Amino acid sequence: FNTSFRDGLQVLVETSQQKQLAFVLGTRTSDPNANSQGQFSPSSPYMPPFMRVNPIITWNYGNVWNFLRKYKLPYCILYDQGYTSLGTVQDTLRCPALLRQEGEKGSDDYWPAFMLTDWEQERAGRVTSTTTRNDNTHMKNKPPSLLVCQYDTTTLKHQKDETTTATTSGTTLTSTLYSQSSSTVSMTEAGPNTTIVGLLIIGDEILKGLCSDTNIFSAAAALRSNGLLLSKVVVVSDEQEVIVNEIQRMEQEVDVIITSGGVGATHDDVTIHSVSVALSSPLVYHEELGEFIKKKMGLPLTSAQIKMATLPKISQLRYLSGPEEWPTLQCRNIYVLPGVPKYFKNKVDALASYLIRTVLLERSVTYKVVLSVDETRIVECLNEIVDKHPYVSIGSYPVLDQPDYKTLITLEGKEGPSLFPGETRVTLRRRSESLIRQQQQEQSINNNSKLTSNRSSSVPMTTTSFSNSIRNNSVASALSGIVFTKEEMDLHVKMALADLVDRLPDGSVLRVDNSDELK
Repeated sequence: FNTSFRDGLQVLVETSQQKQLAFVLGTRTSDPNANSQGQFSPSSPYMPPFMRVNPIITWNYGNVWNFLRKYKLPYCILYDQGYTSLGTVQDTLRCPALLRQEGEKGSDDYWPAFMLTDWEQERAGRVTSTTTRNDNTHMKNKPPSLLVCQYDTTTLKHQKDETTTATTSGTTLTSTLYSQSSSTVSMTEAGPNTTIVGLLIIGDEILKGLCSDTNIFSAAAALRSNGLLLSKVVVVSDEQEVIVNEIQRMEQEVDVIITSGGVGATHDDVTIHSVSVALSSPLVYHEELGEFIKKKMGLPLTSAQIKMATLPKISQLRYLSGPEEWPTLQCRNIYVLPGVPKYFKNKVDALASYLIRTVLLERSVTYKVVLSVDETRIVECLNEIVDKHPYVSIGSYPVLDQPDYKTLITLEGKEGPSLFPGETRVTLRRRSESLIRQQQQEQSINNNSKLTSNRSSSVPMTTTSFSNSIRNNSVASALSGIVFTKEEMDLHVKMALADLVDRLPDGSVLRVDNSDELK
C-alpha cells in the first residue's frame, strides 16, 4: 500500500473476506510496547480492529537466540555485527555491552548478538526520543562485563580503554529522563568498588502530598552506616507501566534496587506484579511463603492471602530478622520492602547488614555457555582451555533431558591461586587484616619499649624484635598478594570465554548468559 502503516492495515481489514483478522507478532513482555499484552490481545484503540497473537510473549532474550541457532533459522546479518535491537537507521546503534575488550580475541570489534550475557541490555543500542545519537553510547547502560562506569557529583561517564571519554551532565540527564513520570534525587559519589543502591518509592500518597516520606532517610542512614551508597531515589505512582519502566531503567544504573510500598492484597498494591513484568518472570504461587502465612494466620488461606503468596517465579525469601519474622522478598538484585515507615526501617536496617555480607564479597562475573553439541565433541578443546586459564573454574555438564541443548559450560573466576582448602577470599582477607593489626600492635609495643629503654639505658631495639616485625609484615603482605581483585577475576573469566568460543565447533553456541544455574 502506498500509505501509512495504520491506513494500510485499515484497507486490509476492510477488504478482507474474513470477518475477523489476526496477526502473529514477535512481541515479548520486555518490549516497550508490550504493556499488559498476553498471548491474545486486541489491537490498540488507534488501530483498526484485529487480534494480536503473541506466541513468544513470555520468552526472554536467551530463548529467542536458543531457538534461532538451534534450528539454524535465518536472521538479519546485523545481529552478527554487534546489534541486538533494530529500529530505524536514525535510532539504532551497536550494543555497547558487546564491545570487545583487550584480551578478547576476534576479528571484529563487537561480539555477535547471541553472546550478550546481560539480557536486560538488549535495547542498549537504541536511541530514545529523550536522547541524541551522539550521547547514546555513554549515557545508556552500565555493562557489568565490558564497560566501566565512573560516578561523581556532576557527571556520568562510561569509559573504555583507548576510546575518548564522553560526558553528559548528570543534572540534565535526570531532568530529561524523569521529569514526566517520576521524582528523582541523585547522589552520585561512588568509588570504583562501591556497591550502588537505588531506592524506588511507590505510592500516590507521597506524590499527592498526603503524607510525608521518612523511608528515604531510613534507607540512606542504614546503607551509609554499612558502607553502601544510596545513589538514586525515585518516587513513582501506583501505575504498573510506570513502575516497570523505572525498574528497567534503574537496572541499567545501579547494582541493587530496593522498593518501598505497593505491597499487599488491595487493588493498588502492584509492586509484585510490576517486578514480575520487569524481570520477565511469571507470577506463581510460592509454597514457602504460603506455608509461612498459614503458620502465622491459620488455615485456610483467604483469596487475599493467596495473592500475597503469589510471587515472581525467580523469588527468594530472605529471613533477615530471624525465622519468625516476615521474610524479605528478593528477585535477583531487587529487594521488595513494605512502605509503612516502621516496618520499612526494620527491614532496611537488616537488609543493609545483609548486603554488606553478601554483595560486597566481590564474586567474579559468571558465564554460562549453552551448546547444541554433545560434551564428547568438546573434550579436547575444553582441556586446552582449562590448562591455559588456571585461574578460572570451568565446569562442563551434559544435559540429557532437554531437547533444545546438550551441554552447559560454566566459567567463574577463582579467588586466588593458592588458598588453603576451604578458605575463601573473605576469610583470607580477614586473616590477613588480623595479622596486620597484630603486627601493628607488636610494633607499637616495641616502639614503646624502645622509648622506655632509651630513656633508661639508651639500649637500641633488639635485632630479634626487628626481625619479628619484618616477618609479620611479610606474612600479611604475602596473604594480601594472593587474593585476586574482582577486576582481575573478571578479566581472567572474559579472556577464558573469548578463547573458549573461538575454539568451539562452528554454530555450536546457542547462547551465553551470566547465570550459573544449570538449566
